[in-house]
Amino acid sequence: MEDLRKVIDINISSEKFYKNNSYTNKWRLNYHLEPPFGLLNDPNGLAYYNGEYYIFYQWNPYKCEHKDKHWALVKTKDFIHYSIPKAVLAPDDWYDKDGCYSGSAIVIEDKLELFYTGNVRDNNGNRESYQCRATIDKNGNLVKKGPVVDKLPEGYTAHFRDPSIFKRNGKYYFIVGAQLEKLLGRALLYSSKDLKEWKFEGEINTDYKDFGFMWECPSLFNLEGKDILVFSPQGLESEEYKYQNIYQSGYIVGKFNFETLNFEHGEFRELDLGKDFYAPQVFKDKQNRTILIGWMGLPEEEDNYATKELGWVHCLTMPRELILKDDTIYQVPLKEFENYRTELLEDDKNVICREWKTDKLKDNSYELLLDIDNLESNRLELRFLEGKDEYSSLVFDCEKGIGFLDNNKLINGVKSIRKFKFNENKIKIHMFVDKSAVEIFLQDGKTVLSSRVYPEEASTGLRILSKNNINIRELKLWSLGEMVYEE
Repeated sequence: MEDLRKVIDINISSEKFYKNNSYTNKWRLNYHLEPPFGLLNDPNGLAYYNGEYYIFYQWNPYKCEHKDKHWALVKTKDFIHYSIPKAVLAPDDWYDKDGCYSGSAIVIEDKLELFYTGNVRDNNGNRESYQCRATIDKNGNLVKKGPVVDKLPEGYTAHFRDPSIFKRNGKYYFIVGAQLEKLLGRALLYSSKDLKEWKFEGEINTDYKDFGFMWECPSLFNLEGKDILVFSPQGLESEEYKYQNIYQSGYIVGKFNFETLNFEHGEFRELDLGKDFYAPQVFKDKQNRTILIGWMGLPEEEDNYATKELGWVHCLTMPRELILKDDTIYQVPLKEFENYRTELLEDDKNVICREWKTDKLKDNSYELLLDIDNLESNRLELRFLEGKDEYSSLVFDCEKGIGFLDNNKLINGVKSIRKFKFNENKIKIHMFVDKSAVEIFLQDGKTVLSSRVYPEEASTGLRILSKNNINIRELKLWSLGEMVYEE
């Protein structure tokens, strides 16, 4: 009864937050999902159900720390109008008392089936992990079914979490992240005919035998006839152009054999090269689009985010459609986000210049579409969030064949630079700036960089700088509106 009152109090507080127009801070986001208070992390249970998109996420509604994990739920039909975030899955049973950890969803008949990890700690801090089931009906009634896997497979530690459920060839499966007792990350497969009894099929055999100490948030799906395994390995050694964050998220593409569990695949590729991206989840909608949403943050780095002191931290990425070309995933913002456009501020074509700038931006909520022929230039810089004493920049060094996103000149937040290889003569940039979040899609989404930033309110400058002449084949700049929260 006490736990039920806590959830009711959380949801009443959330309703008051939106009804009282408390969404006024200069770093509050316009079109990214973030919590009204507390800490958000992994997206969970993504599904199209009952005529709406269901988006769950990890939520500690009490503090900006990784404890007391609930599942929050928001629903939308159009990615503009959203229901007010509500806590719907709470850590109030013996098998999840220390946190309802990440999981997934699948629509079966008239219910949305949820699978998640129940986290339990004893008095000495030792961990136990249970893979659990719950259901939601069309009226919003959630019923917990308890653990469906209550024992660890032999040879693995209690770092055993994040089930991702799917159906293939008339059978249900979930893939789950795991750690060998040798402290190596793995992904495991379970199967079931009825969602109640689950059989341990074994370990997915990849070429990555020593690739981090834990694989979190794995998912296995098919795109354009290819099998894709997405996972978030922890413990990779940083390189100049790869693995630049504390933990990474990426994918392998190939063919998975459900009988032998062998996965024939190519190299691991990161999904996002920015400084803030982790734990993505993928689902299909009614249009058969494969959609990805990630956590625009990272574990163990909460002190790096300026809003923590204001009582909330983290957000989700924009939903992205996945397209497979030559075994490479391209990520494209959903077409629905065009409906956020409120005014076309700039519309230029075939401009030859060394510098371009605008003074029409009134705030940092905008979309930029930019197509450049580099011509004779050997260095190009897109400078944004520019103010009297700060700016952020996206730089292309064409002689060296590299690019980088540089946030070292920003006043607030942690200084950072993220490098990537770039050796093309034409540059296509699709950038979304949302108060304190930036998502950059390069070359039609072949390379993506996501970053949290905390500019001063007056820092709205936008410029393009080049050492030599460039041809701006097309430039469009829109101001963007904001999402609407409704009961």
